[in-house]
Amino acid sequence: MKNRKIVVIVGGGPAGMMAAWWLAEKFEVHLFEKEKMIGQKFLLAGKGGFNLTNRLSGETLLPKYSPAGFLDKALLEFDSQKLREWLIQLGIPTYEGSSGRVFPDRGITPSDVLKKILSSLVSRGVVFHLKHKLSSFSKEMVFKFLTPEREVSMKADFAVMAMGGASWPSTGSDGFWTKLFNDRGIATMPFQPSNCGINIAWPDSVIKFHSGKPLKNIELKVNNKVSRGEALITEYGLEGNAVYPLVPAIRNLFASNEIPVISLDFKPVNTFVQLKEKISRNNVKTSDYQAIFKLNSVSMALIKAYSDKESFFKPDRFAYLVKNLLISVASLRPVEEAISTVGGLNVDELNPDFSLKKYPAISCIGEMADWDAPTGGFLLQGSFSMGYYAAESILNEAIQGNSEGRV
Repeated sequence: MKNRKIVVIVGGGPAGMMAAWWLAEKFEVHLFEKEKMIGQKFLLAGKGGFNLTNRLSGETLLPKYSPAGFLDKALLEFDSQKLREWLIQLGIPTYEGSSGRVFPDRGITPSDVLKKILSSLVSRGVVFHLKHKLSSFSKEMVFKFLTPEREVSMKADFAVMAMGGASWPSTGSDGFWTKLFNDRGIATMPFQPSNCGINIAWPDSVIKFHSGKPLKNIELKVNNKVSRGEALITEYGLEGNAVYPLVPAIRNLFASNEIPVISLDFKPVNTFVQLKEKISRNNVKTSDYQAIFKLNSVSMALIKAYSDKESFFKPDRFAYLVKNLLISVASLRPVEEAISTVGGLNVDELNPDFSLKKYPAISCIGEMADWDAPTGGFLLQGSFSMGYYAAESILNEAIQGNSEGRV
């Protein structure tokens, strides 16, 4: 590693590992992680089904990310197809699920994936420094870290910060770094939950008899945002893949001091007219509703809980409620429970290549920046793409020899 330029990487998540992998070809790379192991959040992400990315690629990926345009260049340079090719290179074949999510081949665990990535990083010469918590950094590119024994420092030519958001703090994503940035005049924003459950003030009867039960094949809508899938009734509200895509819209309504209202459609494949036709005969009784509309006891209970007596007993009105049951949202679940977060580093502080405007030799990538994406492989893809793009930018900058002019 003699005479090679030094890159310090802070954070051993997907973005940091990807940047390290590509930079190690030309630089002496030191990866610092404040926890006792690399990739803890990476492993936790695999507990619910390890979707590494999504089959969407190229231009079709871009609308999944916000703010619009922020990740476009990174996603186009390193999309899901290129990620899968990189994984194959590491001995991790993948397959597409029916929902479009991309998983490691059957029999390959999240732990196996992490081990292969780490093994490849070691073989490329990346040096790991565990239990090293960043305590300061300077314009002179001196980085200081606290360890259980002492403070250590390292001077770098370039650096990549990939310190995560504030979701799943047990894995190390606690947002501690925001104070360091604020002290240096770099603007950050409060972390807020994304891809999380919602709090609903359920009637006692719903909590007592239906907590823990699923709502399958439903459609949820908030304003013009629509999501289909499943949701789970909990004591506090709703969780599930039909809920998470609506969180940005709900969060924006709260920010505008409005009370978000979810429209729940129990029969999204049927139109209101089709449902009315099912009850066109006379003398339909309320006892017939469940059979006529093929509703389960959970759906019936919710409709009864969120409708007035007059509407419940009028067949036409009941059919409308099946398609449009309105439920108010009390709040979002806490940041600590969220799958991901928004907030953190204000993207206005970054150049298009993710380098800091005030510290152009330092790049900031991954969930620590204020961007958002739904579940389904898009979160990991965004972090991997940022890692690749930042690394390529640093490699190009090193060739040109002018880190002060990065844009």
